[in-house]
Amino acid sequence: MISADRPIDITEISDKDTGYIIEKYSNATSTGSAGADQTFVDTDFPLFRLADVYLMYAEAHLRGGGGTISDAVGYVNALRTRAHNPNTISSGDLTLDFILDERARELHWEAHRRQDLIRYNKFTGGNYNWAWKGNGSNGISLPSHFNVYPIPTGSIAANPNLTQNTGY
Repeated sequence: MISADRPIDITEISDKDTGYIIEKYSNATSTGSAGADQTFVDTDFPLFRLADVYLMYAEAHLRGGGGTISDAVGYVNALRTRAHNPNTISSGDLTLDFILDERARELHWEAHRRQDLIRYNKFTGGNYNWAWKGNGSNGISLPSHFNVYPIPTGSIAANPNLTQNTGY
């Protein structure tokens, strides 16, 4: 295990010898042989995966978007089985907070987390903190204007109809 001799807690953001290292992809082909590049993985960055669709289905069902609870639970359990997680869930386990956590596990390093946290109203404010949120070792509250990005200055200069998002 890459992280076996490393402490999990990061006390200083510039210390590159702390915190667990996450290995999301291996550089192996579908037959198990080594990939072409020994420095970087050959895997393309996934933009849209069936796992994301399954988790969207479960979330949509919980938010009143239709479908069935049995299908939602079945999709989540299919993902957990594929990931070699022996802990299946039942309909009582399927909550919005569970889906948010499951999305963090399944879609780690796939650029979904910020938008997920915004959708769940947990990105800004102080109701949900994590280490180094807002550059604070224990996490700090972020102002709500960070839920949207600033409009680039060049875009505003090129289009007089644009106005900068509030807070920037």
